[in-house]
Amino acid sequence: MAMIVMASCAKENVQPNENNDQANILEIGLTSTKTALGEEIKEGNKSFFPIVWSEGDEIAVIENMGVAEKQNVLVYKLLKGAGTANGTFEKVSGGPAPKEIKDVIYPASAVMPNSTLISDIPIVDVSSLVPKDQTQSYEEGNFDKSAAVMYFHRNNPADKIVLEPLSSIICIPIKGFDDNDVVTAVKWQNMDGRTATVTLNCPNGVTLSKGQATNFYLSIQPMLKDCKGIAYVYLKNGAIQVKTPRNLKAFQAGTLHRFPEWTLSKKAKWTIKYIGSERKTSMSNQTPLGLGQYMIDGNDLSWWEFRRNSKGSMAGPHKVIIDLGKTEHIKGLKIKGPETKITSDYTVKDEFGEKVITVSKGYNAPCTVYASFLKEGELTEAFKSTFCNTNSFEKDAQEVHKAEISKGITYYYGTGMKDYWNINLTKEYDARYLVIHFYQCWNDKETGGAASKMKVAELDIY
Repeated sequence: MAMIVMASCAKENVQPNENNDQANILEIGLTSTKTALGEEIKEGNKSFFPIVWSEGDEIAVIENMGVAEKQNVLVYKLLKGAGTANGTFEKVSGGPAPKEIKDVIYPASAVMPNSTLISDIPIVDVSSLVPKDQTQSYEEGNFDKSAAVMYFHRNNPADKIVLEPLSSIICIPIKGFDDNDVVTAVKWQNMDGRTATVTLNCPNGVTLSKGQATNFYLSIQPMLKDCKGIAYVYLKNGAIQVKTPRNLKAFQAGTLHRFPEWTLSKKAKWTIKYIGSERKTSMSNQTPLGLGQYMIDGNDLSWWEFRRNSKGSMAGPHKVIIDLGKTEHIKGLKIKGPETKITSDYTVKDEFGEKVITVSKGYNAPCTVYASFLKEGELTEAFKSTFCNTNSFEKDAQEVHKAEISKGITYYYGTGMKDYWNINLTKEYDARYLVIHFYQCWNDKETGGAASKMKVAELDIY
């Protein structure tokens, strides 16, 4: 864990007054905090990132902070010192320089998001300047500088200016499956009594390397307590990859937490061409569920779950067509179910009406599977139409595999649902597309098959 120690050696060299022509100049020296990441310094088993000011940095000096109709915001912009620990700032807006500086916030955009002074909106709680849910923009080797908020309050006129952090930083280092994976967004969630979500958009796309991890930095609101987390990577081809860090110690303000390098799996190349039914993204037991992508996200905790309509009937079949990205030699299928029976209810509003759907309380992993394997060029619109809209696939499928219910669900999925059901195919296939109908799942009591339920945590090939 690398620390961002915001307590810094800072100084105000100028005591502005009406007769001082330097009244609009403010000097702040910084040592080990940051507005941009300097080169990482290793000291034993710890890492530090020195602070450097960045070109264009602005700070806000707040007069009468929190006092209605008296609060005033003055903006100072970096005049010189970019790339160093000492910056000279020049006042650019907000009226006459104050005789005494009590409250300073970095960046200025935290208090004037629309470039409009907010003197009429009292800042009563500075922690509110770091929202629980945020959208940030990717910066190479750095975090979005507008998102990492620092604050200083002077109780004694003799105190030096010391900016302290209001946010925590996480670093997610990611390697591609190859050198062609392009990231369009990274999302972080942690559940510490509430669900906090920070999305890092990459509008120009970030191309990953197979050999060298790319660091994605996100500024988050400090955690309230130890909790679980979820990291999502969204790729240009439509794929989603998911990591679910468990048992996290609460991230405090002023700390940087670097996760282990994450190498995307081959499933970064997999995309869904058709899904018969899926829930919207939801959360259960602090684990994401719903979307079809969750069965091919490289994570065996999150899961795909079918959806019902407001009548309680299936909104669509348990059918899926998956593009593997290239032709693969396939000897078998591997299927994993969710590790929890706990799932969340949901509301459906459709042409039949509106209803809260109470979800079944079982693992509901597949027990009967129909599958075919298509080569390049074989996934035609006619094939898709027949597969999606008729029941003929059950007689046309190349492979049919049924679990023996008498053996019990543990035989196939292991104790606590930790294992994969390994399905050895009757022959080997060279295929670009997987075409699967998860025909039946284990019922809630695990005594037979059920058609109106289905959950798949992960699908794989070997």
